[in-house]
Amino acid sequence: MAESPKKARVPQTQRTAIMRYRLSKAAFEVIKDVGFANFRTSAVSKQAGVSQGAQLHHYPTKNDLTLAAMQYAYEQSNSIFTRNIAAFRPDDDPVDAAMKDAEDFFMSDYFMVALDILMAGGKNEELRGQQIELAVTSRSLVEKAWIDRLVDLGWDKELAEDILNISFCLVRGYVVKMLISENPKQYRRLVQRWKSMVSSAVTLG
Repeated sequence: MAESPKKARVPQTQRTAIMRYRLSKAAFEVIKDVGFANFRTSAVSKQAGVSQGAQLHHYPTKNDLTLAAMQYAYEQSNSIFTRNIAAFRPDDDPVDAAMKDAEDFFMSDYFMVALDILMAGGKNEELRGQQIELAVTSRSLVEKAWIDRLVDLGWDKELAEDILNISFCLVRGYVVKMLISENPKQYRRLVQRWKSMVSSAVTLG
């Protein structure tokens, strides 16, 4: 009787990456569901379906798990950004495309979880510093990519930076306002007014 072929062994590095992904995703989901103020590390291993020992091996502290959750959030949002900017065409409205990309991030659970962690965990200076570094690194790459697109279309670089930063501030500001009250009709009106102002500025420039 022929022997059954042996199952290929998954390399240790791959197993480690898979486990860390499961735990970081689980940490993100727990924070999304209960809020960072109620975040307990014991809930993460349960959410991920792994032992507490496995969790502690990869992420020994609450800070480690928190940063892993943020890393997961930014990685997922960056995947969306990559698709958005790859779909951009030279005849598309660049400001409209950039603002829609900003909406995909700032109006997502990924941003809200990151904001929750930053606000609720703000007194933890070590964690706060690492959070800010992670956020700046991730978002600066996104902003630079959109600025480069505008420059490629013939925009002055300083104007491109200013227009993009104000555009992102508009989206981000509305999202924070949504924590108190939502007015999507007003938001859309502001966006249209802003794009008209940009069009005039670019024409005059």
